[in-house]
Amino acid sequence: MYRNIHLYERSMRFIVLLLLGTCLPLSAQQYISGTVSDADTGNLMAGVNIIDLVSGQWTISGDDGAFTIETSARQFELHFQILGKETYVLDNEGADGLDLMKLSIVLKDKNLRLDEVEVTGVRKRDRAGSSILFDKYAISQVQAFSLAEILQQLPGSEIRPSVLNEPQTISLRTAMAKKNNAFGVSYVLDGMQLSNDENMQLYNTKASGVTTYDNVNTGYDLRSIPASNIESVEVIAGIPDAKYGNLTSGIIKIDRRAGVSPYRVSANIRQGKTSVSIDKGLRLDDRNTLSLSADYLNSNADPRNSLEQFDRITTGLIWSTVNQNQVFKNTLSVTLRKNLDDMNYDKDNNDGGQVAKYKKETGILLSNRAKWALQSRWMDNLGFQAGISYASQESYDQQFVNNGGKVVPLAMETALQPGAYTPVAYLMKKQVFGKPLNVSARLDIDKYINTGGWGHSISYGADFSLSDNLGRGRIYDPSSANAQVVLSGQSTGDEGVRPLDFNKYVQSQKRYGVYFQDNIRYTFANDRKLYANIGMRYDNQSGYSGFSPRVNLGYELSDKVKVRFGTGFASKAPSLSNLFPGDKYFDYVMADFRTNYYSYNLVQTFVKKIDKQELKPSKSWKFEVGADINTAIGNISLTSYYNRSYDGFMAVDVRELRQLPRLEFDFPEEHGAPTYTISGYDPTIIKHSLSVNSSVARDFGLEFMMHLKKIRAINTSFAFSGAYTFSDSSNGVDLVEKTDDPLEKEYLYGYYHKANDKFDALRLRLTATHHIPDIGLLISLTAEQFTRTTSYAVLRDNRPFAYANANLEYFEIPEAERDNQKYSPLWKDMSVTQDRTYPAYHNFHLRVTKEMLNGLSLSFYAYNFLNYRPYVKILDAYSIRNQKVSFGGNVKFVF
Repeated sequence: MYRNIHLYERSMRFIVLLLLGTCLPLSAQQYISGTVSDADTGNLMAGVNIIDLVSGQWTISGDDGAFTIETSARQFELHFQILGKETYVLDNEGADGLDLMKLSIVLKDKNLRLDEVEVTGVRKRDRAGSSILFDKYAISQVQAFSLAEILQQLPGSEIRPSVLNEPQTISLRTAMAKKNNAFGVSYVLDGMQLSNDENMQLYNTKASGVTTYDNVNTGYDLRSIPASNIESVEVIAGIPDAKYGNLTSGIIKIDRRAGVSPYRVSANIRQGKTSVSIDKGLRLDDRNTLSLSADYLNSNADPRNSLEQFDRITTGLIWSTVNQNQVFKNTLSVTLRKNLDDMNYDKDNNDGGQVAKYKKETGILLSNRAKWALQSRWMDNLGFQAGISYASQESYDQQFVNNGGKVVPLAMETALQPGAYTPVAYLMKKQVFGKPLNVSARLDIDKYINTGGWGHSISYGADFSLSDNLGRGRIYDPSSANAQVVLSGQSTGDEGVRPLDFNKYVQSQKRYGVYFQDNIRYTFANDRKLYANIGMRYDNQSGYSGFSPRVNLGYELSDKVKVRFGTGFASKAPSLSNLFPGDKYFDYVMADFRTNYYSYNLVQTFVKKIDKQELKPSKSWKFEVGADINTAIGNISLTSYYNRSYDGFMAVDVRELRQLPRLEFDFPEEHGAPTYTISGYDPTIIKHSLSVNSSVARDFGLEFMMHLKKIRAINTSFAFSGAYTFSDSSNGVDLVEKTDDPLEKEYLYGYYHKANDKFDALRLRLTATHHIPDIGLLISLTAEQFTRTTSYAVLRDNRPFAYANANLEYFEIPEAERDNQKYSPLWKDMSVTQDRTYPAYHNFHLRVTKEMLNGLSLSFYAYNFLNYRPYVKILDAYSIRNQKVSFGGNVKFVF
């Protein structure tokens, strides 16, 4: 804590000095004017976005293609952008010799007839950060049905065929996919930060979800973001700007297609997966454009399993308007999504097809962004964003059973009382209704100040968000009680289920934040440049406050070499499911008498009341050092990083001793129910789990990207990327496990010294792209090498160092006695003390794309097209690596 305060004080002193520096005389400004035209038709282009990345100044070309923008006379970097065209970049170095009052900017179509296209992610044109950018052709490098497949191209990731019959999340810069890492990844869609914090679709806290499509306490389900209308994806796995909060692992920004565009129809097909999409951008009048899109996806990876299907439709509307003098722009985005799955029956089951399940979800996402170019003394631009995300979720699972007549507990408090009975033959059901709600708002102000050789792009602002769940929650009906509820004989003390109304139980959680950031540029006398993004944010997350300093530095050692350094702190609020797990119920059948005259049962219920959990936000520190090298043959980027996350969320088992009554029964009437007396009590152990802030994780590694320029003689370019990552995590808790011997009472629980979970991975990827612009042909071959993957031993010793008996009495086992045969019920297999290393193997993928002049585009994809599936030996077991060869195709038509 002291170190955080010390960093904060030093940062604030630096900010004060920067603010004082803004009082110095400002250097000269200049106006840049010209026109923008289409390279093919020569027509002047309206609606082209022109932004100076140095100062943040922006404008839009008018009906006659004309524009005027104010920039610094010393430093500027203008980007000319419009949907469907290649971005044109003009900076102060490239403008030498040009008449800046009569520029003629020509934009080319973004298609395969460009001389150069990037089919892999590239480092963003950022002087200090290390983000990776995927544009149109990189997005299409793998056959992408959703955002999940696009992100497979990150260094160190593995390319796999689309998996759409289970939730898809991503972990960044780690060798082990952990829920905390995925939970700490933030997604920003068209300026609005998405959230999965409100998802509570659990039937009880021991289960992962009612269906395979429920993804609670982890990252956002990427299948809900279609790839068809994504224009670009930026991945910041390093240190993000101070404006972004409520994250620990990184941030992924997704921009969808918005602007005037022709009709575009696209269809994808691959092994049980089919998608169809259509989008169109309309110019309503001189100042308004409307973009419409629709995407339908159906997936049934295994036609033999009719229960596991994914069927969804997503529609979008983006309306943009600018005022007459083009200093105000407003963009409204509306996204509607719906899972079309109805009841999916298992028709092969001999119960008459009554086994069924589904996950229904209907959601709406509303987001509005406004930006004013005010050009006042205190601000250049004022921005405001507000959004709301709301969904109606229903998770359902039913199974037909013909062995009913089981006891169903009814007590809602600790009590000994009769329960109900299920029918003999009936449908067991699990059902959860959720209505997650997220509301957010953000205010941003920026001002550019140029003092001598120093350029300061200052931004500051505030944000607010609210999380809640208004759903009916868990449904509990004795007549259709699920196996997690019904009792047969004396239960084991595992957690039961009762109804839980999310709307009444959950309290809305609020988060506030303010930030300040100064993006600095300085040019030395030798023309070398220094770049610094220095920021600080303050967050209040459900009552917990904290400061997050963030710094990215870049320095040009020469015209060809730039070095980078970054460090930053971030925090992530817990999910509603972690904060509000619900009361815990434990039920024991104490009596069950059934005759021709009566049925009588008694159930002892223990209730553990659970209020809101006092969980702190999880936290992370990040450090990275990198270099970008531009050579005559291509560009090389190297980044080494170290991330430390702590106070992460994890479920910890809690065992408690309760007294179970010993009953004696009398039968006073021949055909009447018995009476009972309590003759004593026997100890019993109940176990439940609660989330705590005890997870600590470290990830350090090296990632690199190399893009070689096209070899003109063979029309081929090469891209090489890879990453080595070592990860470990711990929770400070010894492993406690119950013996498998049901008769063992003395040595019931074993305590084991648990080593940190440790993994490392080295993965390399080479992509060769043969591109012939004249005929619009692209052939891409990707080779992956999984050089090393190791999971290190979980336990230091397969023997326990302590044990507990049925009374939860704890006893240490001396080192010399741990080989004693009496402890053998607690010995674990020796394999738990051995490392597992996978030897190197490869995989190969192919893509062929042909764009025709009539607007038709055809793409063919082949995963593991050599069908290479090597056997590898791990310890004493063999396994097959890589999945079977699979083929897919995509058809696009633009008209």
